[in-house]
Amino acid sequence: MAIATFLVLLLFSLPFASSIEQEQPQNQQQEQQIQQQDQVFSLLERHEAQLNRLETLIESLSKSVSVLESSLSSRSVPSIASPHSIASARLKPLFSEKFVFSAVARLESEPSCAATLPYADATGVSKYFAVGDPRGVTYVLSSVGEVVLEVPAVSDSPVTAILSYASASRKNESLLFTGHADGSIAAHKVSESNVGGLLRLVMVGSRPFVRGSRDLDSPPVVVLELHQIGRTRYIVVADGGGRIRVFTENAGTLYGTAITSSRPLAFMKQRLLFLTETGAGSLDLRSMVIKESECEGLNGSLAKGYVFDGSERAKAYGFTLEGDLIHVVLLGDTGNLKCRVRSIRKSEIDSGPVSIQAIRGYLLAVTQDKIYVYNVSSQYYGRVGAPRPLFLSTFQEIRSTFLNTDSITDGFSSPNPLIATDREKLVVLGLGGGYIGIYRSNFPVFKSESNAVFWTVPLLLFLLFLIGIWQFYVKKKDSLGWTPEEAFNPTTASSGSLLVPGPGERAFGDVSRGGDFRELRGSGLRGPSRTSRYAGGSSIPFRPSSSDAAFRGTADLKYRAQNLDTPPGFPARREPLFPNAQVVDEHVD
Repeated sequence: MAIATFLVLLLFSLPFASSIEQEQPQNQQQEQQIQQQDQVFSLLERHEAQLNRLETLIESLSKSVSVLESSLSSRSVPSIASPHSIASARLKPLFSEKFVFSAVARLESEPSCAATLPYADATGVSKYFAVGDPRGVTYVLSSVGEVVLEVPAVSDSPVTAILSYASASRKNESLLFTGHADGSIAAHKVSESNVGGLLRLVMVGSRPFVRGSRDLDSPPVVVLELHQIGRTRYIVVADGGGRIRVFTENAGTLYGTAITSSRPLAFMKQRLLFLTETGAGSLDLRSMVIKESECEGLNGSLAKGYVFDGSERAKAYGFTLEGDLIHVVLLGDTGNLKCRVRSIRKSEIDSGPVSIQAIRGYLLAVTQDKIYVYNVSSQYYGRVGAPRPLFLSTFQEIRSTFLNTDSITDGFSSPNPLIATDREKLVVLGLGGGYIGIYRSNFPVFKSESNAVFWTVPLLLFLLFLIGIWQFYVKKKDSLGWTPEEAFNPTTASSGSLLVPGPGERAFGDVSRGGDFRELRGSGLRGPSRTSRYAGGSSIPFRPSSSDAAFRGTADLKYRAQNLDTPPGFPARREPLFPNAQVVDEHVD
């Protein structure tokens, strides 16, 4: 019974199982179709999401472009509210276009000051420059960014001034002086020698030049300059307190001290003339007497920095505490000094520390985060004008040329921005974070001095040529004995007689004896030959044929002709003195 029941159930389950087996592939196909649809929907959703993102990006880019266009339009056209804006009518080139990047170096600390050394390459650009830091250490770097020398620190006080010049005793040797914040000065001697087939800068010796003061309030050294008289050299030192000290170069002994009422800011090269915060001054080295005067046109403003022009040493440029850019000229000498302000204008630089340097034809001003470039050159000789702003660049833009990430924060740890030049092409610029950029200027420079030379020399030679010709003819005339062809006989004139005129001459009567003036007309003396028919020296009687009372008798009037025989070798001259004069000869026997 159980077996029969099992068989019946099996028979009934066979068609059901076959139906289940037929339904399973259909379900799988449906599931695959659903999965495919889900994948298609997911791809569409992803594409839609990407399109939405792209639209959002396009909108943000369009907004950025509009902002840039508005900023560029505002730069291209100066606004009326800021007439002294540095922007001009067209876009100015960037810093990297006018200053070719040479190298970059990084120091362990922020540099405090810099100066170039008197070694030049084949193109005339300085090969080395010195950089001081707040620890009192001075580094000498090459123009390719290599640290070639580390000058030992004589003082742990920050380096505030550097002076370097060529030695007079040995070739390829130079002296390097470093001034510090405590008033001390160190002297170093370096030389360029052949080491391993290459020219290298080596240290020869170092010594303290001036001891610093232990007083915390001692003024720092702000200016180091060289002054030479004949073969004697002096080191001129100016500090922040207005004191000027003069030392001899070799022994380092103090020659003299003078005090100014205002702090000196810049000295003229090889001259004891300097600019101060309030005006100008001069130092007499014999008596160590300072004469100060105000600058005409400064109007009581205080200057915070000066630099002398790279081409003309009498011109200088500076900035005042009010933010004005001034152009001054020093006239005269130590005995009679005058300072005049040629131009003054509102600058683009905000109030704050600023360092200025000059290269030939251009002025560079550096603040905490920007550099400003001005044009001070002109193709017209003697033209006076205010510095013309060219462009400005931020340090962030300059650093982006050699750094991938902007990991440096803007600003300097040192009180003054760093910039140094060789006054020709080399520019050393502190970019923050210990980075020092080395650049070469490719600005065009007008050489106005050559115009005066080219115009003066030909004129001088022409004048000398004319003078030589005149001297030659004068000497030739004297040697040949040239004399006037017609000579007046003073003895005859004094006796009151009237001379017979030569060809083209008039006859004059003796006015003192009541004689009358007549023109003697005749054709006998008019001809190509100038030889007279009358012998010179003998008088010829005159017989009047008229009863006119105006005529004189033979006792009163006498005529005599000069011997005008033309010397051989000279052509006959036919220029008459009086073209209308004629001689009357019909009454002559």
